[in-house]
Amino acid sequence: MITLSPIFILSIAAIVLLFLLFVVKLNTKWCALFTVLSLALALSVSSFIGYQIAMHSETITDISSDNMQIVTPTAPADVQSPNQATTESSEDATNPNAQDNTNDNVSDEAENSEKEKAKNEEKQQENDKTAATTTTTTTTTAEPQSKITANENVASLWQAGYVTALFTCDGYGLLYTSLILIISMIVCCFAYQWFKQEQTNHGLFYVILLFTTLGGVTLVYASHLISLFLGIELLSIPFVGLIGYQYTQTHSLEAAIKYMVLSAVASAFLLMGIAFYYAATGELTFSGLSYQLSTVSYPSTLLLMGVCLMLVGIGFKLSLVPFQLWLPDVYQGAPTAVSLLFSTIGKVAIFCAIARLFLLAPIVNNDTIRTILVIMAFCSILWGNFFALMQSNVKRLLAYSSIAHFGYLLTALIAVQYQVLALETIGVYLIGYILANICLLGGVSLESHSNERQDHENDVDLSGLFWRRPVLALSMGVGLLSLAGVPLTVGFIGRFLLVLLGVTAELWWLVGAIVVGSALGLYFYARLIINLYMKPMHCSDQKFANTIVKLKFNQLSLSEFIIALSAFLILLCGVYPKWLFNLVSMAQYLIP
Repeated sequence: MITLSPIFILSIAAIVLLFLLFVVKLNTKWCALFTVLSLALALSVSSFIGYQIAMHSETITDISSDNMQIVTPTAPADVQSPNQATTESSEDATNPNAQDNTNDNVSDEAENSEKEKAKNEEKQQENDKTAATTTTTTTTTAEPQSKITANENVASLWQAGYVTALFTCDGYGLLYTSLILIISMIVCCFAYQWFKQEQTNHGLFYVILLFTTLGGVTLVYASHLISLFLGIELLSIPFVGLIGYQYTQTHSLEAAIKYMVLSAVASAFLLMGIAFYYAATGELTFSGLSYQLSTVSYPSTLLLMGVCLMLVGIGFKLSLVPFQLWLPDVYQGAPTAVSLLFSTIGKVAIFCAIARLFLLAPIVNNDTIRTILVIMAFCSILWGNFFALMQSNVKRLLAYSSIAHFGYLLTALIAVQYQVLALETIGVYLIGYILANICLLGGVSLESHSNERQDHENDVDLSGLFWRRPVLALSMGVGLLSLAGVPLTVGFIGRFLLVLLGVTAELWWLVGAIVVGSALGLYFYARLIINLYMKPMHCSDQKFANTIVKLKFNQLSLSEFIIALSAFLILLCGVYPKWLFNLVSMAQYLIP
């Protein structure tokens, strides 16, 4: 059960922090520190398991090569060695009665041919047994059997596999588990800066954050429809508390109630779809569904109804058209750090779990379901980009942008069973999307405080940010360029891979939507970038010179350093994406 250590660590950490919060009365600083340490421990264990699984393939290769070297030198039993042939010929030459014996044997064979054939067959069987015994003896002496057994035991200890029927531990799950834990640590830092000006304790925020992270990790590991549903609920229910946590802000309670009601409706659709799915196939594991769907020539009506109901629930969770109307209000009403958590963990974990389901179960092979997904992706891309054009609120703009970006990703999900690079494309695009959101929503969070009625999220609030905090403005500009898909950023690499994947899979409508959506997105992202660098009217030339000095020598806080590092990774992956491709390629899912 060591493969589920991140889940165990997060569960124990949440319970311990809840106990310390109500018994010891920890303040916000110590709660944040305890949460970061718990997440760091889970990340370390997850990285260690991933390293061992990566090394496992090399161990198996070494063992198989050793076995091949041992087995190949064996010769057939009826072939004589040169030394044996030489010995027999010399014995015949030194024996004077050899010719007479030969003549006698020939005459005997002529008279008793049937008896001699039977005797020869018995001798041949005895020789075969002797040769097989000799071969086994030489094999065991060439390589001790205990060494091979020890190597196989070490390899099987860390082999990626199924942990009961509910979870799967493989490179795919461990990569996104590590991403979720890293995002949670970043949100802890941003939230602490956001709460810094208040005197009251906010330790309960970090308890809810741990439960949310636990739900995300459970989703990424899920290989069963029940664990999928439990992970979604464990992720969604704490989000209600996080969204409405700072209820004194303007739109907080409204956003929390909208999300709670619509999330409950989405869960009802998802659960009903799972019930129909089980009634039609008799399976709930992803591998079992793969077998059932691959053997069914024509899916039943009950099965199609179950899949469609599941798509309704998934569409609500991922805010795809036509289930997207609630998302901008939730983004605006939630604290900015929670919006960052929601846009990354809240969607990435669900998308990764659905991608694993679509990889194993051939749901997209059905023409009806495939057409529905294409329509959802097409409408999401155009709807999100079109309505983002009219937004002056940064968080609402990013909400509509999120609808468009997951419409892009749905293109890769449709082609995931037909193209080899679909899984790598999803990984590259998600990592670029996460880094860009850290830059943008992290910058808005650092500009805001919890004791205010509303975060500084409008265009007017961020106008001329470069003249106040140049490093922060530069990092946000890089994040916006990445979301727009500008070259030399990781966003361009992901967008290019999506177009290439769509062309290869002949999804021409979606390729056209990606091109049109990218053109629209370039406009409103560029408008926001210009707003960040507009020189305020009261800014003099002397203040401009002082800003340049600050740009070079100003000491960054930890949160600003995280945002600057994210911007640097965006540029690094855009210029030299090879290491990112290697990382995503190693994170392969487990084939049943």
